[in-house]
Amino acid sequence: MNHLIRSCFTVAVVGLFATSCQEDNETTSQLSDSDILIAENEATMESAFEDVDDIGYEGLLLFESGGRMEERKESPIRCATKTHDKELNIITIDFGDGCEDRFGKVRSGKIIITYTDRRFVPGAVHAITFENFFIDGIQIEGTRTRTNISESTEDTLKFQTVLEDGKVTWEDGTFATREADWITTRIRASNPINDERILTGGASGVTREGANYTVEITKDIVWKRGCLSNLRVMVPVEGTKVKEVEGGSTVVIDYGDGTCDNLIDITKDGVTETVEYKGHKRKLH
Repeated sequence: MNHLIRSCFTVAVVGLFATSCQEDNETTSQLSDSDILIAENEATMESAFEDVDDIGYEGLLLFESGGRMEERKESPIRCATKTHDKELNIITIDFGDGCEDRFGKVRSGKIIITYTDRRFVPGAVHAITFENFFIDGIQIEGTRTRTNISESTEDTLKFQTVLEDGKVTWEDGTFATREADWITTRIRASNPINDERILTGGASGVTREGANYTVEITKDIVWKRGCLSNLRVMVPVEGTKVKEVEGGSTVVIDYGDGTCDNLIDITKDGVTETVEYKGHKRKLH
């Protein structure tokens, strides 16, 4: 395998390549901008919907505590207005015209959570919908339903997460759609900041370029909340998925071995490049 590691510079999400490597390093990309863009868009959608899950989890946690729990300074809903309709079992997280968390992420609009029971009760269902909701300028739409499939309240939390009519719209008006069915296992720590989430399953949809795609997780995807809090890591830190795009493009996306970083290995036709995810606002150069 020809494995290109760009150790002397950062590849800025969609393929901004520098030419200042030492003579003994490869200097020419063997993957196209579109191949790297596939991975970047996948990371953006993954990050956006996981952010939504985190907001839902924090919202349920806050109201289940009956106000006894003080919001953590790292909480993504700390700057939002929270309301709870106990009769209808509806929680509304309102970020207004925009509020910024301690990591610099700006959210606006509303997330609405409906639930049947407390999140740790086997069989409990909670669904998340959106009202003009944006994260750092991109709009998130759809219905994300999570069902607690744990066998008991003593078990590690395990959910089936189904995304219907998922859509991410970038600031330039382009968008991608997603339907997904994941199994999410939440490893709880004594301090929630150290929680981990493990994902398995698959997804499908339409890319920003209008092509159909499928995604299959081939090695469990792992998110570590502590990586975001301490190092602003915006992507999973472990696991592998295969994204197949209509027209013959198949890309393997590898998030690493558990190290807290934003590095992603992208492999196509036996060629691997390592890129660093810097967020969805980067432009193609």
